[in-house]
Amino acid sequence: MPQALSLLQTASGDDDASVVVAGLVFFGLVIAPVLLVIGALVVAHRVLRARRVRRPPLDTGTLVRLSLLGLSAAYEAVSTGLMSGPVWMSARKYCNARGFPADRITTRTFPLSMRCGPDGELVPSWVNPVLVAGLTLALATLTAAALTAYRTRRRTWAS
Repeated sequence: MPQALSLLQTASGDDDASVVVAGLVFFGLVIAPVLLVIGALVVAHRVLRARRVRRPPLDTGTLVRLSLLGLSAAYEAVSTGLMSGPVWMSARKYCNARGFPADRITTRTFPLSMRCGPDGELVPSWVNPVLVAGLTLALATLTAAALTAYRTRRRTWAS
């Protein structure tokens, strides 16, 4: 996260980068669950409609929407993981308030982790698996969408 902050600071020319990152994280906590629910409903509707019209259920558009669903799940996981640490107070005060020793505080970007002492993991255990699963789903379905589009174009060119 410090690398992203320095990149934003150099791009904007001022020190408002932390406000931008905090805004993106807060936005993720609010909008990502909404995107997940709406995306799941849209994908289910497209699959059921394709079945009724007798088309393949996983066409290019449905696969792209599934990849966006995976990205929004990953966005929610990252937002939750980043907000699980101290946002408004110092890390030492936060660890002490949670009942963990604040003698050694470690953070990692991937996998998302913030530890207070040896046992005080602040990031929920579901964050990293959801992050990896969402990114994997997004990459796999985007690749499948590209292959489906290529095969469809190839069939129409051959005709």
